[in-house]
Amino acid sequence: NITPFIPITASSKNFKNGGYTGTVEDVYYGNIQVKATISSNKLSDVQFLQYPNDKDNSIKISRRAMPILKSEAIKSQSNNVDIVSGATETSVGFRKSLGSALTQAQK
Repeated sequence: NITPFIPITASSKNFKNGGYTGTVEDVYYGNIQVKATISSNKLSDVQFLQYPNDKDNSIKISRRAMPILKSEAIKSQSNNVDIVSGATETSVGFRKSLGSALTQAQK
């Protein structure tokens, strides 16, 4: 069951202000789920509600990848972020969960 990646990018004021929770994505070692916060019609924050954290290696990978993914998403105003080396599954799950949140936020 592979869901295709659909990039969701902000264009001039096409996001509604508020908080939007993305889908839960299975990333093999756990789940990823994010919440997107839209302020002034822009993506202003991304919170990780779920991430792989049951094994030491999963925790290490998540802690390294999450700030990079969050920063790239806010900078690009999109879920179309680069895959973080060594955290491919986490990155793909992030893109999908954030994409579903941003889809809800579209005007």
